[in-house]
Amino acid sequence: MLRTSIAFLRELIVNNHKEWFDAHRDDYLKAKQEYERFIDLLIGEIRLFDPSIGGVTAKECIFRIYRDVRFSHDKTPYKNHLGAYIASGGRKSVLCGYYFHIEPANAGYLDHSMWAGGVYNPDAATLKAIRTDIYEFTDEYKAIIRHKDFEAAFKWFDGAAVRTVPKGFPKDFPDMKLIQPKDYSFYRKMDEALLTGDRLLEESVKVFKKMLPFNRFMNRAILFHQEESRQ
Repeated sequence: MLRTSIAFLRELIVNNHKEWFDAHRDDYLKAKQEYERFIDLLIGEIRLFDPSIGGVTAKECIFRIYRDVRFSHDKTPYKNHLGAYIASGGRKSVLCGYYFHIEPANAGYLDHSMWAGGVYNPDAATLKAIRTDIYEFTDEYKAIIRHKDFEAAFKWFDGAAVRTVPKGFPKDFPDMKLIQPKDYSFYRKMDEALLTGDRLLEESVKVFKKMLPFNRFMNRAILFHQEESRQ
């Protein structure tokens, strides 16, 4: 379903400079339009089992292909991948959502396509809210992340974690490792052959459905914190 998009990215890997991109802008626009159409279809399917994403559109969810190189030693101007974060509020949302990422092998970033979810690099207040809910509802959280379907489907990103007790929590908490991470995000690698076949939408829906219990748990904590901060 994404033949044009992945073909364009393969070409971009070896031609990642402004002159080539400008000369192939029509190819980029075709790839972008194909990707947007797919993300809109995917949003419609996700909304059927998770209406909390609201009326978000593909354009609100898809990240720009242009890299911010202001503070980077790597001045390559374009990303070698396309990504979309599907949640209420789109790509800028602080809520737990669904990330869809396509990238050819050997592209130099992740080197693979993937589905991902969770909460990446939350601010201090959001992280405290998440840790608090994990602390107060430990059994519920463990039942989600240790469910056979979740464990079989996903791997955790190797994110940063504190080595000591997070501030405000008791030192004798028996499941301390559950509240030490600084982010809570996970992924599933995608077979690149799937991108050019007819089962991509179906398989994506199956994967994202397995994220739903985790997303609900996290968003309950995040939304409760937001409501508290408004009072």
